[in-house]
Amino acid sequence: MNLSVQQNCPSCGATIDLHEADRFLQCPFCGVHNYRVNQGQTRLILPDKTPSHIPKEELFFIPYLRFKGNVFSCTEQQIEHKVVDMTHLAVKASGLPLSLGLRPQALKLIPIGRETTGFFFRQSIKATSVIDLAIKAAQSAQMTIVDTKASEKPLYHRAYIGETISTLYLPLYIDRHILHDAVTNTALTRLDSAGDWQQKSMPFQSQWIPHFLASLCPACGGLLSGERDSLILSCHNCHSSWEEVGGQFQPLAWQRIASRQKDAVYLPFWKIKVTVSGAMNGRIMENFGDFLRLTNQPLVVRPEHDQMALYFWIPALKIRPQTFLNLAKNMTLTQKRLPVGEARMSRGLHPVTLPRNEALQALKIVLAEAALNKRDIFPILPDIVFHPQTTDLVYLPFIDNGHDLVQEQTLLSIAGSVLRFSRSL
Repeated sequence: MNLSVQQNCPSCGATIDLHEADRFLQCPFCGVHNYRVNQGQTRLILPDKTPSHIPKEELFFIPYLRFKGNVFSCTEQQIEHKVVDMTHLAVKASGLPLSLGLRPQALKLIPIGRETTGFFFRQSIKATSVIDLAIKAAQSAQMTIVDTKASEKPLYHRAYIGETISTLYLPLYIDRHILHDAVTNTALTRLDSAGDWQQKSMPFQSQWIPHFLASLCPACGGLLSGERDSLILSCHNCHSSWEEVGGQFQPLAWQRIASRQKDAVYLPFWKIKVTVSGAMNGRIMENFGDFLRLTNQPLVVRPEHDQMALYFWIPALKIRPQTFLNLAKNMTLTQKRLPVGEARMSRGLHPVTLPRNEALQALKIVLAEAALNKRDIFPILPDIVFHPQTTDLVYLPFIDNGHDLVQEQTLLSIAGSVLRFSRSL
């Protein structure tokens, strides 16, 4: 579930209601579009209801790490997947709840700003540690999980795809040596002195504030277009695509394979060309033909397969884990049927919601899913190293037949309901 956030418009200061995944914002008052850039982790504060006799500058903000994403695990001869959404206390302190529970989903959170006053507790648990905590919590059934199958089998590989790690701050205050939750105004524990808490805290850091880019095409000055959760913005004037890198828009190589249908839906895929190194028990994977042999596909590998470079086709949108795996595997296997596209804009382009760096994390999982004899492939997964050469964005046409979306060239299909739920993952 996406968290609700109240963000001030950088142009006019009006309040904009958005979801945590939103990047391309339009102010409902001044109408200006801006692209939000987070410097590091997203940092949000739960709104407080502090009593009037407690000064705001005396609030303590306790960090909680939030992990949300799909977890894929290769264990023995199967790929297990879980959808995880959890929060965990990021400091070592007694008397505090280990999790924020459902409160982040029930409240409208506030981004940290220069007007935020108080003491920010120093985070003592690394952000990457919350992933291990998520897995342990999942295995001990301490949280709600979708699509999970408990397993104690040997683990060959694990990947986190579509993940979000953010910091949520719980406001607290001290009244008569009693530590209180400033959201509910309930007592938590007794403190001997507030001085120790202040020593463990830091002041506001300016790099925590997100900044915004004007939605103008760097090439022609035209208006960039996209949807609220788009990671890639498009210019319909000069037919270019742009990706935020290091706080600036950078051009992105892209193409669209045209459809014969005017109402086609174009789903985005990352087309990743790779080379491979590592111990593979004497086997090689230098081209597409080698990929077919290694995964033991039931077809005759022809000379033209060996002349094809090795490309993986990874969905560039967040979708349910099993659908993600099926699409990535089948599109990679049937890529020979896809024609060359062109860089021309069209209506019906689905927003890119999965960044390229997370698509790269999916390569081993896709290889494992494609293998017919997983007993042979899984043991060599830890030693395989993929070296990305190019990463292009390709929009493929899908036709809505009333129930499924069918890819026009390969005839692969997904349920039409998948896209409706994908925007909340």
